Amino acid sequence: MSSSLNPSIDRARQAEHIAQAEVRVFRADQYPDRCHALVDGHQAVLSAYGIQKLATFNRDWIGNPRVLVVAAIGHGNGVDGKSERILGGARMHLARTVDELPLMEAIGSQDSNLSQFMQPYVEEGAYELGGMWNSIEMAGMGVEATLLIKAAMATLTMVSGRHLFALTSPVTRRMQAPLGFLTETGVGDDGYFTYPTQKLRATIARYTFPEQLEQARPEVRDLLEGIWQDPEGMIHRVQGPKGELKLQFKIEV
Repeated sequence: MSSSLNPSIDRARQAEHIAQAEVRVFRADQYPDRCHALVDGHQAVLSAYGIQKLATFNRDWIGNPRVLVVAAIGHGNGVDGKSERILGGARMHLARTVDELPLMEAIGSQDSNLSQFMQPYVEEGAYELGGMWNSIEMAGMGVEATLLIKAAMATLTMVSGRHLFALTSPVTRRMQAPLGFLTETGVGDDGYFTYPTQKLRATIARYTFPEQLEQARPEVRDLLEGIWQDPEGMIHRVQGPKGELKLQFKIEV
């Protein structure tokens, strides 16, 4: 979550209208072109907000079947002539050990007790959600990056996961409570870490299934139930400022 930044309102209003798109979840050893396009889009968003270096920003995860990719995909010829466009995305990293959590590389040096704190969660089954970004086109249709988080939450149970972690920025901290995430306050500086720049402070958010599902808003629980009932064909409609957007979920894990 840490780098999830929604475009400005003015830019979103000028964005292209989208009538339909897919939210797909697949393993990172599938669809390598989509994976690289996801990184390119993320890099463009980071650059627009002046973030040139991010510890967890890389392409090393492409080809790793233990990484699950969440991608919002639009279809139809764009200005570059491509029929498929990546409109946003994120990825879920399975942690078999604490060191496999990307957040350990990002902030682990700031708290010597962080590894010990995370160990019990990893033993129960933990994923970390990161690399999240949202395009101007999606924002212009009234779709926030929270939709990608919901797809990850639904996927968690399908891959026998119990805990979903994320580094949250000031922007994404506002998203977490309605989704049932809580902030880990027993680590760092009263829960805060300096990341990704000296001027920004990150926190660790955690969603645990099934305990925290009840903390999520009813509409969030309804969406998750819909995906679980039809993981490869569930349709979700969003009524935004530019009209209706039809989203089809396809969880391929």
